[in-house]
Amino acid sequence: MKTTLCALLIVFTSFSALSQAIKGKITDEKNGSALPGVSILIQGTNNGTVTGPDGNFSLNVPDGSYKLVVSFIGYTPKLVPIEVTAGQSSAANITLTESSELLSEIVVTGSRSGGRSRIDSPVPVDIIPVSQITNNVGQVDINQILTYIAPSFQSSRQTISDGSDHIDPAQLRGLGPDQVLVLVNGKRRHQSSLVNVNGTVNRGTVGTDLNAIPATAVDKIEILRDGVAAQYGSDAIAGVINIILKSRTGLSGNVSYGQNVTGYEKNYVINYGNDESVGISDGGTAQVGLNYGLKIGRKGFLNITGEYVNREATNRTGTYTGQIFPAADGKIMDEQLLGQKGLTRNDFDMRIGNSKVKGGGIVLNASIPLSDNLEFYAFGGYNNKKGNAAGFYRYPNSVPAAVRTNVFALYPNGFLPEINSDVTDISAAGGFKGKFGQWKFDLSNTFGKNNFDYTISNSVNYTQVNTAMNIQRAFNAGGNGFSQNTVNLDLGRKFDVLHGLNVAIGAEQRTEKYTITAGEEASYKNYDVAAGVAAGAQVFSGFFPQNAGSHSRNSIAGYLDLEQDITKAWVLSGALRFENYSDFGNTLNYKLSTRYKFTDGIALRASASSGFRAPSLQQRYYAKTNTLFVTQNGQQVAQESGTFTNDSRPAEILGIPKLKQETSQSFTVGTTIQLSNAFELTIDAYQIDIDDRIVLTNNFNDGGNATLKAQLAAANATTANFFSNAVDTRSRGIESVLSYNTKFGGNQSLRAVLAGTFIQNKVKKDADGKPIIHVSDILVQTKQVNTYFNREDMSRFEIASPKNKQSLTVNYNIGKLGLMLRAVRFGEVTYWDPTIDPTKPDSWPVNTLTGQKETLDQTFGAKIVTDIAVNYNLVKGINLSVGSNNLFDVYQDKHTHSGNVSLGRFVYSRRVQQMGVNGRYVFARINFNF
Repeated sequence: MKTTLCALLIVFTSFSALSQAIKGKITDEKNGSALPGVSILIQGTNNGTVTGPDGNFSLNVPDGSYKLVVSFIGYTPKLVPIEVTAGQSSAANITLTESSELLSEIVVTGSRSGGRSRIDSPVPVDIIPVSQITNNVGQVDINQILTYIAPSFQSSRQTISDGSDHIDPAQLRGLGPDQVLVLVNGKRRHQSSLVNVNGTVNRGTVGTDLNAIPATAVDKIEILRDGVAAQYGSDAIAGVINIILKSRTGLSGNVSYGQNVTGYEKNYVINYGNDESVGISDGGTAQVGLNYGLKIGRKGFLNITGEYVNREATNRTGTYTGQIFPAADGKIMDEQLLGQKGLTRNDFDMRIGNSKVKGGGIVLNASIPLSDNLEFYAFGGYNNKKGNAAGFYRYPNSVPAAVRTNVFALYPNGFLPEINSDVTDISAAGGFKGKFGQWKFDLSNTFGKNNFDYTISNSVNYTQVNTAMNIQRAFNAGGNGFSQNTVNLDLGRKFDVLHGLNVAIGAEQRTEKYTITAGEEASYKNYDVAAGVAAGAQVFSGFFPQNAGSHSRNSIAGYLDLEQDITKAWVLSGALRFENYSDFGNTLNYKLSTRYKFTDGIALRASASSGFRAPSLQQRYYAKTNTLFVTQNGQQVAQESGTFTNDSRPAEILGIPKLKQETSQSFTVGTTIQLSNAFELTIDAYQIDIDDRIVLTNNFNDGGNATLKAQLAAANATTANFFSNAVDTRSRGIESVLSYNTKFGGNQSLRAVLAGTFIQNKVKKDADGKPIIHVSDILVQTKQVNTYFNREDMSRFEIASPKNKQSLTVNYNIGKLGLMLRAVRFGEVTYWDPTIDPTKPDSWPVNTLTGQKETLDQTFGAKIVTDIAVNYNLVKGINLSVGSNNLFDVYQDKHTHSGNVSLGRFVYSRRVQQMGVNGRYVFARINFNF
């Protein structure tokens, strides 16, 4: 195959197009500076280009009369008439005026026709101008920036969730992190090697670490909100996030610092009362970013970005009020004894909040024209970050009696074990694109790799302490790795059929590999079986050697993509994609979409598509024993739970169904309205049906089966869970963006954007209202269906993330001064206890303080978070910005549900999330651009 691709490349590069050219330069009207990345489109066609780093562009066309649609983020678009004479080049030097207009910006995601404006696109696409908005926001990473700007996007940092404390899982339209495809410069980005296995809202999923891409390196982000698996392949069920790197020349960057300055209430008693207001300053975050671009030849560029971020930890725990006994001397550690030892109850606090993370990376983006019809491009980067997070406190009374004496010799007052991460991301892409006669081509190779290694500190292996061995407090627990290599060949040509037909065909070959690296022996081994205590490093035992190794697969795909302009007002497009996976077989998917313009400013659009998501290699082969804290009789109890592969012997014994792909059907209908350059409105409604959703089951015990008991014991586990296709879901929603912008008084401008999303995600149910669960006869006969999939699992799909989110952003500028005010409303979320039957209130437990029946469920009301920023241009090219995120210090409702309260303290839960748990954040930032 490589020989064939090389031959095609040689043939393509031996031809040149015989046509006239429109050449010119786009500059800023105010200061005359060149504008790179400006979109130029021939009106009524799909023929377009973008300016290079020096603002220059060249566009080949036949002779005739044309109108150029010139648009750029932050500038008012222009319509420029031009005449082209046969055999001659025509000059078009154009200036643009600053504005906030976005609807006419050319988007490249979702269409292979050369790009369309947002109002002309048959599918909804958001444009996030990251390089411009960073002046006005305190967030320093992509996940948080998108959460507060794009209502359909949601990401909340997790706490006490093992590796998920260090890589933020993200959702689009309330679906899973692995149901949205991430691209960089239009090329598939690799996933993380991390599997979210704890009780988070994204339990059982594998996502892409967006924060491994420095925000300083990003020009803009396009979010396509539609199913496009027929165009891009696996994962693109909820949509696509395309991160477009900077290509500008010159020097720019930023330096920022901020921290949480907040007050919150600690809760001293389970569920009710005795609050203490606490003022705190923590979570200091420093960021330094530098971007430099230089011109290569007439149209080429090399752009390099470096960034470093140091984020300190936050802590929003409550005070522990339970008995702390026995101490090393066997006495209950009451207030008097604590005082004698120089301790307070605060010395036994958990750490609930953001983990500590520091690190940085470098990103390169380059384009080198080799001839008028051939370009070499390359981009990629390296990122490393090191994190530190804590688990559950091991109180003296929770240390097993068989090892208590020797554990007290190490930790007289118990201990808070820590998980230290070392996460490395590497990516590299390169290719050639150009023209061969009337055909455009793009031949590329994209490689990505993520390694996630664990070191456990301030811990102990209980089974070591009664032996004559040297007792360790720190352990290398091993880690995971994931790599992906993708080869693409894309061909496209426009035909003079009706008002223009674009034909795109292509092929893709992808190879993926997932690895598990074993931890050191002491991190997992049971040295004292007779003691009957949990083996391995407390909080996170190491990966077993028998689970270590590499697992690979490959896929081959081919697609056909047609886009027909039937009239100037009506466009119809369709795509087919066939894909073959080495580990589960074939899939064929389609997409149809259309847009009809009633006037130049009003259009109706709709789409229908099928999609799929292949089970990730991580879901197929992840295997490990974890210490989980589960709810039993209203208390959190430690449990050693083994995650076994779907094809393992324990899975066979329990009758776990074989893992297969998820499939989907998506439908979208919407309208775009642009009455003038001042007023814009888009409204889109969608429905996504997903069959065979993959979940991580709950924990099965051996049920008296001797064979299963032996299998669990060999993994140092007492329970087992698995990945399996469990349920079908239906997602419905409405998304809308309304914006208004105007200029007045000569040097003043105002832009207001009101955006919102309303989501209804449901697990499909039968006529009796019970979820339809894909379960084997064995699990039915042994009455373990509720262990396979319970009401807490259902709540993760339906109500654990905000069902709606709205935002209002106002930007006002007068001369050198700018003001940004933003309010984001996070809708309600709900936790459902897995153990109760909501139809049988007589079975509900009684609260010991109130004597009232409790459901153990909890609904958290909607919250509004307000951000403000003021920026001022100190001198030309240097801007100062100060502001606050969450200005009014808003917190979630207090958590009182069964999955959260433990041992008499008030804790913010990982099981439901709205907008984080850190309160007010105050920041200052210096931006420079030369």
